[in-house]
Amino acid sequence: RISLSPDENDVVEALRIINPRIERITFVTSSNKRDRYPIVTLKDDSRRYRLSAMGDGINRILTIILSMLNCKNGVFLLDEFETGLHYSVQEQLWNIVFSLSEKLNIQVFATSHSRDCIEGFANRNNRQSGLLIRIENRGETIVPVQYDNSDDILFAINKDIEIR
Repeated sequence: RISLSPDENDVVEALRIINPRIERITFVTSSNKRDRYPIVTLKDDSRRYRLSAMGDGINRILTIILSMLNCKNGVFLLDEFETGLHYSVQEQLWNIVFSLSEKLNIQVFATSHSRDCIEGFANRNNRQSGLLIRIENRGETIVPVQYDNSDDILFAINKDIEIR
């Protein structure tokens, strides 16, 4: 449903985080007619490439973006945001997640244990639309600790205060 639609632009933009030469994406049916798989075209190249040949990170991004496109006006739950993603692309993906969540009216809940992921979140939370919540045990009680300001998150990261 994304091929030749405005959603294709969102998907391609996200995939370009990994490979800036990606121009188009579509899904083709396998020879057994049971499975479909994504293929892409690259700028200045007439060949088509299976996305699966480009690594786990790009396939993880595709999964996240397609899932978000299917959550319009809803809630998106993303466990372990950083799984399969090199730390150097996480901040760019956060930018797209923030943009799509606003565009599609999606409330996103993401988990992470990664300092790099949390730092990327804080750096791209420009409009302060995101909130970091850490769960803490205090005696017999579990308490949510909220960080609603990117400056506070970055301060905690730089001072090695545990926020994961």
